[in-house]
Amino acid sequence: MDLVPPSTPAILEQIQNNEDSFMKRAGLLLTALLTTAPFAHAAPGLTIYGGGYTWDTELEGHVASGGSDISMQDELGFDEADQNVLYLGVEHSVPLVPNVRLRYIDLSDSASSIISRNIEFNGQTFVANTRVATDFDLEMVDGTLYFSPLNNAIKVDLGLTVRRMDGDLQLDGPTEETSLSINETVPMLHGGIRAKLPLSGLYMGGEVNAIAYDGSKMNDYNARIGWRSDYLLGLELGYSRMNIVLDDVNDLDTDLDIGGPYLAISLSF
Repeated sequence: MDLVPPSTPAILEQIQNNEDSFMKRAGLLLTALLTTAPFAHAAPGLTIYGGGYTWDTELEGHVASGGSDISMQDELGFDEADQNVLYLGVEHSVPLVPNVRLRYIDLSDSASSIISRNIEFNGQTFVANTRVATDFDLEMVDGTLYFSPLNNAIKVDLGLTVRRMDGDLQLDGPTEETSLSINETVPMLHGGIRAKLPLSGLYMGGEVNAIAYDGSKMNDYNARIGWRSDYLLGLELGYSRMNIVLDDVNDLDTDLDIGGPYLAISLSF
């Protein structure tokens, strides 16, 4: 049987589309920050912040649909990839009204590998010793409402995150192809902590979002150290990790770990 190589132009086109999409969203974020900056200066106790970063991730774990587990790394060939994250938030001093943050996460990657065994996925059988090209595309939008019951040298955030996930997983072989979509909206508990360090502008902190339901669970966390200047601009170095376990959601089972370091640029008004 002939081995069919992955379509390089198609993969390059997908990468270009992802980069264009991220740049558009980054432009919208910057526009929103600059547009709302005068309100932040005019309203005492109001802070508007935002930022973005490229997340250097490694994708581990497995997927399944109607067959045995398929390893994302060992069988489908996924490895390290750069993912994109943008966020925009508003904090204020109005009692009983939560602070708000929106976050966009783009998890997209492509891989190609010659499989060593027959694998079944979504009703299709991919034959051993043939090449399978895989596209993984998952977008998440988080809306977080949180209160800060402690906010001085140490800041503590407690609240709720609502996460919307939209994605596709597509497998293409020499004669077979199939895809599954993921469309889920889940609430998650949110917690965060941040502490000012003795040196001016330096801080360290972390946050976590987590939920478990009907055999599925999802959690993510990060730990970070950052610096914010007196001129609105800030830098942040951190490590973030996400675990996605889906139990028969849209005929898909997953146990995925996505994690790695990041360097963020932020603005605050």
